[in-house]
Order: sequence, then C-alpha cells, then structure tokens
Amino acid sequence: MTSQDGIPTDEELMMQAAEGDMDAFEQLVQRHQRSALSTARRFLGRSALAEDVAQEAFLKILAGASRYRPTARFRTYLYNVIWHLCVDSFRRKRPLALDTLALPQEAGDAPDEAALRGERGELVRRAVDELPARQRMALVLKHFEGMSYDEIAEVMECSAGAVDSLLSRARTSLRDSLKDLL
Repeated sequence: MTSQDGIPTDEELMMQAAEGDMDAFEQLVQRHQRSALSTARRFLGRSALAEDVAQEAFLKILAGASRYRPTARFRTYLYNVIWHLCVDSFRRKRPLALDTLALPQEAGDAPDEAALRGERGELVRRAVDELPARQRMALVLKHFEGMSYDEIAEVMECSAGAVDSLLSRARTSLRDSLKDLL
C-alpha cells in the first residue's frame, strides 16, 4: 500500500500510529493540518475557533488510533471528524462571518475598485454564513477542498444524491441572497 515513490500512504501512517509510532502520526498531522484548519475556518468563520477544532480533530484521531481500520481513505476519516466537531461548535455558538471567502484583490486595482471588491466579498461572506450547517459544509468541501460528491457523501454520512440536493439548495440560497450583486 506504499505509494509508488516509496512514501507511506496516509493509511499506512495511521496504522503505524495505532501501534504507537508518534513520528508516523506527526507526518499525518503535517500532511493535513493546513487543509483541516482551512476547512474548519471556512465553516466556522473564526480563526481561533477553527484552530481549536483542527487540533481537537487530530487529538480525537490519535485517541482512537487503535480502533482505526482503513475502510476509507484517511482524508475522508479526518474530514468526517472535522465535520462533526464543526457542527458541535456551530450549535454552541453562531459563527462570525467567514473570513476566508474574500474576493482576491487584483494587481493594479484602483482604490475604488478594491473597496467595491471588499464590499462584495463581505456580502458573499454574510450570505454563506447564513446557510444551514449541512449546506455550508457541503459547499466548503466541494468548492474549497475539491471533493467529489461521493467523497462529501462519505464525510457527511449521507448519499451522493443528498449532497447534490444540499449543494443545489446552497446555490439557490446564495443566488437569492446575492441577486443584487449578480
């Protein structure tokens, strides 16, 4: 199961971690901490809270390492843990506006163009922030993490058809919320 270039797969590293190999677990953390943090931040909208969720996800995975079975890709397993932690956190306290959906400033933007882009970015952040938790997570996993419908379904423990429905409703809500912007 080692990749073609001789680098251990995530699943192999997780199995080694289950046997107490902390170096293997550290490699997993290094491989995935940026995307774990990014996903949590996009869902929750608060950097400090997202850092807590990402850290807690890795701690939960380490604590349950002995029970890990590679029936799915490690990445899917990680995002499933993040998904549940984000939902728990979301239910405890409504997140602030997403701080990572800002529209990029293009080189050479005039100050008034940059201000307009900033205003648009804020409107988009607010609209996404208003989406229900499941729609928001499906949107984050699809458009920011590049996951397929099947991967999202596995993470969110639903069918690919349900993912399609969640994304369709999210897009409709965003279109309605942002109709003046469009």
